[in-house]
Amino acid sequence: MVLPEYLADIAREMRVKSTSIRRDFATHHLSAGENREDLVRAFLTEHLPKRFGVESGMVISHEGRFSNQADLVVVDALNNSPLYGTSRNQLWPVEAVYSLLEIKTTLSPTELKDSIAKGRRFKTLQRRFFEAGQGQRVFDSLFVIWGFDCPTPETLKSNVVAELTGVPLSEQPDFIVVPDHVLISCGSYLELSMLGQLGSTYRAQLHQQRGGDLSALLPPALVMDLGENALLAWYVWFDSWLRQAGSRLTTPSAYLPVDQTFGVAV
Repeated sequence: MVLPEYLADIAREMRVKSTSIRRDFATHHLSAGENREDLVRAFLTEHLPKRFGVESGMVISHEGRFSNQADLVVVDALNNSPLYGTSRNQLWPVEAVYSLLEIKTTLSPTELKDSIAKGRRFKTLQRRFFEAGQGQRVFDSLFVIWGFDCPTPETLKSNVVAELTGVPLSEQPDFIVVPDHVLISCGSYLELSMLGQLGSTYRAQLHQQRGGDLSALLPPALVMDLGENALLAWYVWFDSWLRQAGSRLTTPSAYLPVDQTFGVAV
């Protein structure tokens, strides 16, 4: 099959380019980080369906809360537009966002802690979707931590499990990926993939067999040492989730202050 070999080649190319960036921008960490973000942006732009926009900036909710600065966001580009649309750093309503990606050079414990905190802020933004049908099937958003280097899978697993202790499932990252090394699934995506959608026949059967609490069926994190196939596995799962999620529509009126008069009728 072509796809596994093709994506393994890309994973290797990303490793080489990341190493070159580390060498050539050794004293310019901000520029190095932006160049690595561009590597991921280029991959997503080239390989996701065109209706999924790949942008950067910040995410805002109707109650006025902001995410941290997003390295990359994947949005429903057909049904939404950002504020400051011609700028590099745009302002996206959270309802338009399928996924936020945090790009890290190395997945050290410190970087994991920082990323998970940013993910929790994004995950807890209130969403008020426009109820217009449009085939929306999933009301969650994915948070992805993308690293170019990491410790051994065993050490990374230990670090991730430690950092996720006490973090509610709904606020955890959904994926942690190093494209030529390891893929970790946790949070809402892991719950969906193992237990099924809320209200689904499969989930109802699990409740009949196991009772109301299904948490014992979920590992703290699913860690897979996949080598150059890590990018393949992540891409297939991520792309499949996007296609199943359906459309995303913002309600502009939800972003208006309720106690403000904008003018008078004459």
